[in-house]
Amino acid sequence: MDAMIPEKTSSCFESSSLKIAFIVTEYPKTTETFIMRDVMEFSGHGCELLIFSLTHFNKLDLLHDFAKPTRAWARDYAYFASPDVIAAVAYFMWRAPRKLTRVVYDILRGSWRHPATLLKSLFILPKSLRIARELMLWQADHIHAAYAGHPATAAWIIKRMTGIPFSASSHAHDLFETQALLTTKLPEAELVRTISNFNKRFLIEHVPQLAERPPQVIHVGTYLTDNDQRVPLDQIDGFRILYVGSLEQRKGVDLLLRAFARARQPDWQLEIIGDGPERANLEALARTESLAASVTFKGAQTNENVRAAMLQSSLLVVPSRIGARNQTEGLPTVIVEAFSARLPVVATRLTGIPEIVLHDVTGLLFEMEDEAGLANALVRISSDLAQAAQWAEAGRALVDEEFDQRKNAKLLLDQIKKTLPNLNRSTL
Repeated sequence: MDAMIPEKTSSCFESSSLKIAFIVTEYPKTTETFIMRDVMEFSGHGCELLIFSLTHFNKLDLLHDFAKPTRAWARDYAYFASPDVIAAVAYFMWRAPRKLTRVVYDILRGSWRHPATLLKSLFILPKSLRIARELMLWQADHIHAAYAGHPATAAWIIKRMTGIPFSASSHAHDLFETQALLTTKLPEAELVRTISNFNKRFLIEHVPQLAERPPQVIHVGTYLTDNDQRVPLDQIDGFRILYVGSLEQRKGVDLLLRAFARARQPDWQLEIIGDGPERANLEALARTESLAASVTFKGAQTNENVRAAMLQSSLLVVPSRIGARNQTEGLPTVIVEAFSARLPVVATRLTGIPEIVLHDVTGLLFEMEDEAGLANALVRISSDLAQAAQWAEAGRALVDEEFDQRKNAKLLLDQIKKTLPNLNRSTL
């Protein structure tokens, strides 16, 4: 009965817009600003868009002002217990039973050694079928999975059931935490995008099938402007160190606090922007280290407030480590944003970070968990602000060349278009 599913008639032949669905893990999510930037850029190039969240909408997190239009494009479904999801499951069980059976078999075969991945993949299966049904009716041209983890699993399921092609971006947790199912789904993607050369090598090593069609490195970028007023480093009152990111163990903020306590001088201040499960512990550590007068926890902030803080700070520190379940960084967007604001950066030598923080060229690197190394880097920056400003300028030049959000989003969209050989490109 599988043949009863009608062939999709691509909407791009009938209208001037390309219909692309984004699949994300969670919507909205403050720390995934980069995904919404791609969405908004795609919209600016005339694409019609839908966004599907694999978890229920996050009513507590912040949706930045620039991404407010995405609310109209976002969809949220039950995991199973709703009439529309049950109807979609029944539709595919009736119309394409062999395809559905094969999907379940391949999920079992590809992840039986990883129970958590196996259960989550089966858990999102009904919801993925509901999304598939909507995309058939919408006549989607392409699906882009924002991560190589569960979003790519959902996109792969949808392709198997409907024939709608998909691409996937890969960043960090979606690669390093587990490689279950990667060899099953990524070879079936029309395009695999990743954000660093480190990730590209990792992918080819763990998914050898990609060697013939290697992942494309397209960096996560930021919007570049010279309209902001950068406070010169030598005119800042004191030495102002900035951290921006979530407050969780893998981010290494505890290491930063200890290094700050070890190296600080009377005019030093540390501002911590972000929130997360480790906040209470970090505030307690700051009190233990007698840092209450020197450290400020600002909580989650808007993009505009983060930018303002960067323009008035002396240094950004990215003290990341490898956390539980191999969770770690890919290539942190916050470094790109710092360099765009001509803010010096000190960071851990980890994964893709050395591809943007070039030691003694665009900034300083220290080894993971090296408290003394971080403390020494803080002292070195504070004692030679002129050199630090030169590194920041070199960082800005690198960002101009490789991390322009508009250029990189357009590059991703162009690469997606190239995977649709029957597309009438004159209408796009």
